[in-house]
Parts: sequence; structure tokens; C-alpha cells
Amino acid sequence: MKIHTYFHWAYHKFGWKHKYNLGTGLFIWLFLLLTRPFGVYATDLSHFFALAMFLLPVGISFILISYLTDYLFTNWVKIELTSDLKMDGFSWLLKLILFVHVIYLMRLIRCDWECFEMLEYLEQWFAFVLMILLTYIPLALYGRSKYFHLLVGRSEDENGNLSIKGDGKDRLTLNTNELILVKADDNYVDFYISDSDEPIRKTIRATLTSIVDQLSQHPQFQRVHRSFIVNLRYTEKRNFKKLAVKKGEWSMEIPLSPSFKDAVRSLV
Repeated sequence: MKIHTYFHWAYHKFGWKHKYNLGTGLFIWLFLLLTRPFGVYATDLSHFFALAMFLLPVGISFILISYLTDYLFTNWVKIELTSDLKMDGFSWLLKLILFVHVIYLMRLIRCDWECFEMLEYLEQWFAFVLMILLTYIPLALYGRSKYFHLLVGRSEDENGNLSIKGDGKDRLTLNTNELILVKADDNYVDFYISDSDEPIRKTIRATLTSIVDQLSQHPQFQRVHRSFIVNLRYTEKRNFKKLAVKKGEWSMEIPLSPSFKDAVRSLV
């Protein structure tokens, strides 16, 4: 997976959205306080405190813009994009554009609109892109580390095989990398497992909810419908209504349910 996918997973699915936004706002405030922007310098402790209070709205502005943009893209923007990378790409580009211009507007208001300089405007773009990257890359690397750490489930053996328990004595051993999707069929569950030509199907008596619990330590599996769990590694075409799961020449279209809107949002 690309590094942006790991950031997306840590930000949206692992629950680091609030920590990232608040931490980045704090980092931006401290970064600007140390670099002394806008031609403002602290000559003593009282001036330094005044500068800190002056720059505090800058960090708060990023936090508000980030939450506002997330809300817009999850509730208002209905663009059917084909990947998480494109969706988050548009989202973060909008965040950066809003952030740069809100802060530059604050700068212009401070100097009564008489201090506009193109070089300073470009320098501000460079500074804010740098600050975002300094927080974005560590979270993406953390997400990558955490993602692969969670791939090791407690019920896996030394060969990476996972033992799935069904009702009664029903039990199925499979490799998580080869499991393409899980489909509920009344009181039974069908497992589509990767094979040379097309998936083979194995069935045990169980509820899909119990299978979700047993796959909870494996973030590549996502329930997207009351009857389907998919392996994100085999998903391709995505929109707000259906998802294509593909292995070689074989493919299946999976409906996306509004009941799992958080999962659908993370997919599209």
C-alpha cells in the first residue's frame, strides 16, 4: 500500500483524527513561535508572551479548518472517487488552501492591506506545506507500523493461518492473505478463498457477527454490508453504492450498505 493509505487508516479507522488535529495545531503554533514569522520579534519575556498569544489563533485555525473540511467531505461532497488516495488528496489540498489564505488574510488585516508581497505569499506556502509534512509523515509511518502489527492476530499459528470457529464443532483454518471475502447465507457463512484460477468456497455454520469479531484484529477486513465482509487488498472499483472485489479473472460486485456508513466512507 502507498504511504497515504497508512495515514488514511491511522487518521480515520484507528481513531487518531482528534490527536492528529490537536497535535498538529499545537505543533504549528510552536513552530511559528520559534521561527518568529510576520516580522515580529520578542525582545524580552513580555514580548515573547504577547507573540505566543498572537500566534495562538494560527494553530486553532488549522484545527477548525481540518474538522470543517472532514465534515464537508463526509457529509456534503458526493463525488464518486475511485480510491482513498484521491478522496483524501482533494480533502488535504482544500485544507492547505484554506489554511494558507486564512492566515495570510490575518496578516493583511494586521497591516491594513498594505503589505502584500508575492515572495512572502510563496514563502508562506512553503512554510505551511513543510509544517504539514512534518506531522503527516510521522503519522503515516506510525500507521504503517501499527497496521502490520495488528495483522498478527492472537488466533494465528506460526505459519500465519487463522483458525475460524463456527457453531458447534465447525471450524475452518485459512490464511488471512488468501481470504477474499466472507458472505452470510442464512445460518451459514461462505468463505471465498484465493486459488489458482478462481476462488474456492468453503462453508461453515456461523453468524457473520461472530466472524467479524474473530477478524477484528485484521484491519484489511471490513464489513460493508449486513451480508458481506471484504478483504481490502482485493477491492478495486469503489463508489458510494457498490464495491468490486477481484482476483485474477474472477470478480464480484458487493453492495455497500448505509448502515455501515463509516466503513463506506473509509472505502470511497
